[in-house]
Amino acid sequence: MSEWQHGYEVIFMAPESRRHHGKPVIDAVAEQAKTLGIERMTRRTASEGTGADGRTHSAHFFELADRPIELLFVLEKTLTERLIDAVDQAGIDVFVLRREVNYAQLG
Repeated sequence: MSEWQHGYEVIFMAPESRRHHGKPVIDAVAEQAKTLGIERMTRRTASEGTGADGRTHSAHFFELADRPIELLFVLEKTLTERLIDAVDQAGIDVFVLRREVNYAQLG
């Protein structure tokens, strides 16, 4: 088995309809990651979520643009800080979660 690494799980969350300079917020975050050389990420679509304002965001039959989207990264500490700083400096309006994790590549 590979040696365990210590780092962070970083998840950016926003409704699909939220924009930053005309593009979806999550796409703007992904672009920031790519400029830092971060290629490995997971994009997840949730069926429902509630924002800080108490408003429920969900995927409706007629309106899918409001469904919550998450962009997940597992990174070492330095890249975690650089990514969060880059997103913040770009003024991207997005919720972020950062938590310590241990990870390894198997196989």
